[in-house]
Amino acid sequence: MYLIDTHCHIDKLIYNGLFKNISELIFFLKKNNIKYLLAISTSISNFFCILSLTSYIKSNIKLSCGIHPLYVNKIKSDDIYYLKKFLLYKNVIAIGECGLDYKNVNENIKKLQIYIFEKHLIYSIKYKKPCIIHSRFSENDLLDIIKYYKKFNNFNAIIHCYSYYNKKILYEFLNLGLYISISGLITFKNMYLLRNIIKYIPLNRLLVETDSPYLCPKINKFKYNDPSKIIFIIKEISYIKKISFYKIIKNNIKNFLRLFNI
Repeated sequence: MYLIDTHCHIDKLIYNGLFKNISELIFFLKKNNIKYLLAISTSISNFFCILSLTSYIKSNIKLSCGIHPLYVNKIKSDDIYYLKKFLLYKNVIAIGECGLDYKNVNENIKKLQIYIFEKHLIYSIKYKKPCIIHSRFSENDLLDIIKYYKKFNNFNAIIHCYSYYNKKILYEFLNLGLYISISGLITFKNMYLLRNIIKYIPLNRLLVETDSPYLCPKINKFKYNDPSKIIFIIKEISYIKKISFYKIIKNNIKNFLRLFNI
């Protein structure tokens, strides 16, 4: 049985010195039985970087192209054009990381975030590529926007690195057909409310991610995060939900392959 990391920033793994190059990363993935990895971009220039790393190497590293909400104020005039163009690439299976992040931003930035996020949703529907959504302190606007776009065919989305504690909010996301992706946050000691929420996520909507090199699991005093740490997040989910470890792995595989039509 193999593993899948559904959300990872491979350029940061390499340029931060965890791996010398893409070949070393691919060898590491094979060694740790990670068959698929979804490499996430946070800007168009960031996607260029990821594309340059992966273009000439055969692997099961899949790509997502998007503009992170915290970078919308740095957007260039032709970024939306390139966003649309890159979604036509065969190895690009998702759009994002995009969404809304209202931490320490003014109303003008909020409006710009909404505008750019809606562009992602439109392209997600048009090109039938699931949308990977970042959401922080923005659940009300996010739900209103998703409720509108949900009525269109081909709408599929993931709330990445889920962190909301309110059961009502979780059920609203689930009722809209969204997938919920769980990260190493659940291993943090102060995340007991999030750990409790995981109990209510149905298996057919659950995905697992590392978000590496960020959010290193607080287990065994790890100093850094990488895709191999997915195993510890799966073990924690298994413990919390009181479900077989192997069942969580199989479920993550099944949901990933179905959602991204692999």
